[in-house]
Amino acid sequence: MPIGMPNKLDSYDVIVAGAGIGGLLSAAMLSKNGFSVIVFERLSFIGGRFTSFNFKGYEIPSGAVHMIPNSRGSFTKIMREFGIDYKKTDVWVEYIWDDHRRSCRNAAGIFNTLKSTSARLALAKVIFEFMQPQKDLGISFGEYLKSEIGNDDLYRFFEAFTNFSLSLSLEDISSKAMFGILRNILLQGLLLDNRVVPIGGCKGVIKGLKEVISAHNGKIVTNADVRKILVHKARADGVVVKVGGECMELTGRYIVSNLGPIKTYEKIDRGEYSGVLSELRWKKPPAGITISIAASKDMLGHSGITLTPIGERVCGMVQPTAIDPSLAPEGKHLLLTHQILKNQNIKNEIELGIADLHKIFPDFDEQCEILCTHSFHSDWPANYITQGEDLPNRTPIENLFMVGDGNKPPAHIMAEGVAHGAKQVVDAICASQHK
Repeated sequence: MPIGMPNKLDSYDVIVAGAGIGGLLSAAMLSKNGFSVIVFERLSFIGGRFTSFNFKGYEIPSGAVHMIPNSRGSFTKIMREFGIDYKKTDVWVEYIWDDHRRSCRNAAGIFNTLKSTSARLALAKVIFEFMQPQKDLGISFGEYLKSEIGNDDLYRFFEAFTNFSLSLSLEDISSKAMFGILRNILLQGLLLDNRVVPIGGCKGVIKGLKEVISAHNGKIVTNADVRKILVHKARADGVVVKVGGECMELTGRYIVSNLGPIKTYEKIDRGEYSGVLSELRWKKPPAGITISIAASKDMLGHSGITLTPIGERVCGMVQPTAIDPSLAPEGKHLLLTHQILKNQNIKNEIELGIADLHKIFPDFDEQCEILCTHSFHSDWPANYITQGEDLPNRTPIENLFMVGDGNKPPAHIMAEGVAHGAKQVVDAICASQHK
């Protein structure tokens, strides 16, 4: 892989700022479409919050939990196109309640995960509501469930889902945004679909994308800090990047930023975007905690997602080694939990999460060892922007695009939303070539 100093005189079709999953997906697709591409990454590694690091033989994720939301979406389609291997999970979701566990093999059986007839009827009412022409109720989804539905089990059902998949409380997502997500799941046929685990986990995807970029003469430069995005007459045409202690200016026909909305606008030396920046800085990005656990046995009994309304803090978990044993030492499993950050006392939040694990698994001390904990907040958040408030992939500046988890298209969540946004950016750039 050509990693190193670019030539000051080089000019590229596309300059990608940031080698997170959005930037690498965009770079791989664009390079395969014949564009000359260079990617700059400030850190010493690529993948951002979508890779992993080996610790005691376990592939500890830097953010994402080695799982892609569905096998029919943009992300999995891209993986198939690039020959990145994956396997489907055998369970769509499992719920652990106070007194029982219920699972379904696809979302068509989601009613079976609820423990009472009243909760199932309440879910049917919610489904009927979000399938109607979309309207803005002007309240959070949590407020909607309390005032319009009034079923505690269904509230806990959605609370676990929203905490795990969006890193948000029910009060932090609007009913309009949540209805859009649920409607998209239904209309896109995802009810009959399952999640997938990439072979090699997140790092397997990053390795595959890196190989695609290299095979099409693209470049990735690490330890390279994009200092400015150059804009002339409302058109982006290059960057100033610091590499090896030296700043240089490179020109590009298109700029794709995977830096997050705030950092992207901070790199533009133009005063008219100060209002945009002020508004973005006021927003609080979703925060969360992941606990990585070594297990001496299969703790879940399946390869899907387990959601845990039984927990005080832990809302869900996955065990990707049920599909790819190479993510842990031979005979061991890697269990990954997630919880939202409810207050700034991170140490106490972690302790509450660990207490949940002892409640969920009575044999936790005998079978499990905590490898590490990661908190995601501030400059390393769970997502750069709250779901439903994402900025468009197109910016007001011609030929400047943004990708990543702050720029997911409406109603698309998690890594699937990032991939869908990257695909839209690539389609727009390709289309502009034929005008």
